[in-house]
This record gives sequence, structure tokens and C-alpha cells, in this order.
Amino acid sequence: MKADHLLFILFLPLILLSALACSQTQTKDNAVLNKTFKTVVGSVCMETDKPMPCAGYTVYLELSFKDDFVLVSEKGENDCGTVSEDKYKTNYSIKGDIVKVDKLTRYGEPLKIDQLLFAKNSLVGKTTGTDGSETEYIFEEIKTK
Repeated sequence: MKADHLLFILFLPLILLSALACSQTQTKDNAVLNKTFKTVVGSVCMETDKPMPCAGYTVYLELSFKDDFVLVSEKGENDCGTVSEDKYKTNYSIKGDIVKVDKLTRYGEPLKIDQLLFAKNSLVGKTTGTDGSETEYIFEEIKTK
């Protein structure tokens, strides 16, 4: 009987630490769940013979995280409203503060962001151009209705 108590006392701290680590991981894993993040990924300009404030637009990428997928919206917006929108669902995974989204596009072409870092209610990702230059994208959390 004493050996059972001794084993229990020895393993109790390990069990408690393990439970604590799991609960902290679960909290971090749910940090993006049911939240939407938005960033600017480009712009489209149009040349016109007369000034037209609604001729061009800014391209935004929105990520809306659900339980088992992320809804990605590529939107073209200007002062007149939404000009274009392309939506699709894709998978994502989370490990600690790193979020990986399976598929991201810009102008219908792949946007190669390998991973996003979750920090201070934002997701930060980088792409590397063919010339070696880096572009950083900061997805800010937006409150949805």
C-alpha cells in the first residue's frame, strides 16, 4: 500500500503539469476560432479620361476561422463599395502561436505565405518574391456583425 501512495505522490506533479500544459495549448489553439482577420494585399488602378473615384479599388484578404475550416474572401473595395469578391473554404492548422492556412490566393494566383504568427490579436505572415524581397502582411482582427 505504501508503494502505491509513493507512486501517486511521485506522478501527481507530472499529471498536474501535463494538464496545465494541455489547457494552455487549448487556449492558444482557440485564439483565432470564430474570429475574422483582414489585410491589404494589393490594388487595381484604372486610367480614365475623366476623374472617376470608383474606377480603381483596393484588394483585401479576409480570413474567417471556423471549427474545421477557414473561409477566405478576396475582396476588391473602393469608396463606392465592394467591386469584386471571391470566397472559398480551405483547411488550417494551429500549433502554438503558428497558424498554417492550406491555400491563399491574390488575384486568383497562389499567395505563398507559409505560416502566420498570432500576436496581439493580429496574424503576421511574409512572402518572398522572385527577386528575394520580402513582403509582410499584417492581418488585423475585425469585429464581425
